[in-house]
Amino acid sequence: MGSTTKSFDVVYLSYKEPFADKGFNKLQDHIRSNSNIGLIWVRDVEGIFEAHKQASQRATSKMFWVVDADAEIKEDFTFNYIPDVYDEDVVHVWGSENPVNNLEYGYGGVKLFPTKLV
Repeated sequence: MGSTTKSFDVVYLSYKEPFADKGFNKLQDHIRSNSNIGLIWVRDVEGIFEAHKQASQRATSKMFWVVDADAEIKEDFTFNYIPDVYDEDVVHVWGSENPVNNLEYGYGGVKLFPTKLV
């Protein structure tokens, strides 16, 4: 084998949600099929920016995924997107579906952050 690709870490962010354990376990089951993905739980850090900073400090990959505790990952979602070199310094946002009105938009969606820029 000439080279391998290291998957980006997935960071689960929670802040005192009563269902956070259940959500983390579901996410863990979802990514278990790819043992190359690191899963990190950042919990109970006050302030969303502070939580993202802690996530970037704990991530071991050059980019990291963020999944909020109130997000529910669809079965067909994969954490295998790799941006080209020109898109490694921007935040990538996947749309999420609002269960109340079935609209899809970026708020609450999975995000891929460049570790050094956070």
